[in-house]
Amino acid sequence: MASRFYNSGRTLTGVAIVLAALASARCSDARREKLVEPAAPSFDADNPNSAAHDAKGIIHGWFDGQQVDLRYTRLYFCAAPPTGAVDTGCEVGAPPTISPRSGPIPKIFALAPVGFTPPAGTVHCPGGTVCLNHPPHLDLSRLGGPAAVFAPAHSHIIDDLQSGWHETINVRILSLAAWNDIAAARSLARLRELQALGQASADIPTNVYFFFEVQAP
Repeated sequence: MASRFYNSGRTLTGVAIVLAALASARCSDARREKLVEPAAPSFDADNPNSAAHDAKGIIHGWFDGQQVDLRYTRLYFCAAPPTGAVDTGCEVGAPPTISPRSGPIPKIFALAPVGFTPPAGTVHCPGGTVCLNHPPHLDLSRLGGPAAVFAPAHSHIIDDLQSGWHETINVRILSLAAWNDIAAARSLARLRELQALGQASADIPTNVYFFFEVQAP
């Protein structure tokens, strides 16, 4: 009888040792899993909504009489057709046929000075400097301009506080006085008045889209 109890105890001890070993192995596996670095997100050039490697930063804009911060978080989107002469595929003078997402998309108005140099403090993207997540080259040949323009100077007006993708509309400002007027008013309504007076061009379509968050004061 004593021997039976002894053997039973030894068996229980052996089971405990096996269970402990299994638990230890599972813990070791768990520790190894935690030490494995997660795979880095891969950039998909065909997916405009992937921003894994895109820079983030703020560029100013105007809305309804005030300055707002536009926090750009993704690279620009330009898809053909229309077909552009530059490597970016970004075309001014033709409307887009492919958008980065379905449904209505708000607009951003890119104001370009023509024949004059505006005060530096009123220019959101200085000429000759590639603004954050902007295309370095644009094709202006449909407007009678060069087939490749490098980082033209411009400022921004938005028509909505919505964040996300925005379709770019180009408007050419034809005099320094008109530019200063818009910079003081900081509104789409004033831009429309100056367009009606012939001091700014009509809306010019582009196939350029930008993605940003609007941060109002």
